[in-house]
Amino acid sequence: MRDQIIVEPVYRSFRYESNPCLVVMQGYANLGFASRSSVIFKVVIFFRLHTIESPDMLKVLVVGAGAVGLGLASFLLQSGCRVSLIAREETELKKNGLYRVGIFGEFHSDSFEIFLGPAKDAKFDFVLVCVKSFGTENAGRQLQEWLPDTSKIVLCQNGWGNAEIFSQYFKNVFNARVITGFIRPKKNKVDVTVHAQPVHLGSLLGGDLECLESLAKALEEGGLPSAVTPYIARDLWAKMLYNCALNALGALLEVPYGLLGEKESTREIMKGIVDEVFTVMQAMGYETHWKNAQDYLEEFYRKLLPSTYEHESSMLQDLRAGKVTEIDAINGVVVKEGTKRNIAVPYNVLVSNLVRFLQDKR
Repeated sequence: MRDQIIVEPVYRSFRYESNPCLVVMQGYANLGFASRSSVIFKVVIFFRLHTIESPDMLKVLVVGAGAVGLGLASFLLQSGCRVSLIAREETELKKNGLYRVGIFGEFHSDSFEIFLGPAKDAKFDFVLVCVKSFGTENAGRQLQEWLPDTSKIVLCQNGWGNAEIFSQYFKNVFNARVITGFIRPKKNKVDVTVHAQPVHLGSLLGGDLECLESLAKALEEGGLPSAVTPYIARDLWAKMLYNCALNALGALLEVPYGLLGEKESTREIMKGIVDEVFTVMQAMGYETHWKNAQDYLEEFYRKLLPSTYEHESSMLQDLRAGKVTEIDAINGVVVKEGTKRNIAVPYNVLVSNLVRFLQDKR
């Protein structure tokens, strides 16, 4: 009878706490267990029981153990999801677990699997793709070899065009709009530096949005505000506007985002970039949450830029590390699509070429 009484407290502790054993031991003490050894024994039994059998626990594969992948994985783990990571190496994560610090508080977990290659015969409720945009084609091709083509793929990436690539390999492709700043100071540690808006989940390809509710709920319960939206295209173009204006320019000048808004010289460049993005976006048949570039820039300087004042560009981090940037999926997309439609985009051409120069010389 006692075993039946304590099952529910153990499940709650696993779902919401970073240290289940500590919370469960407190629960046992309240139920009158005096022997510390018996508490530890029963914690192991029931922790494993719920890890395996809990029917509403999502099983999520996170592809890419960079800053975004580790960040999202940490919130899913905190909500009680069963998380697996595909990483290039496992040493630090396997040895010391995953640590998260920053504006959402500290969290640690070692309750996850790590794959260095295909997770064959494994089944997942969701697959979160967190690789850089230049790795999208390769990721889609490799995942197709060992995941069913009906797998629910959620692209958590910068830029535009990733969904079209993945739709060649999978039937259920979704997008996540993430405007949360993640930095990976160590290979097993992620720092959440800024959070501008909730994570939005949706489909550019007419997919069933209802299935995304469980993922949004899991992220929300883990502490990361999230919601499902039918307007994900507007959200992604809003992020494109933000990234096109700030990411490359912040990398070129090696300054935090906020400083770009303080000088008239950089404001003029950002206005030119935004004007071009709006023109190309509308020519492609898309719209966003603002009617024109002027409306966007007013909110950009009033609300969006101040909330990420201290954030450093992801391209700057890549250049410092000697890595390839995502310029081709951000400003480069504007150049590519503008060229197709004979639309002049000189500001985006300039920043794209300058970033490529710095990228190629390293």
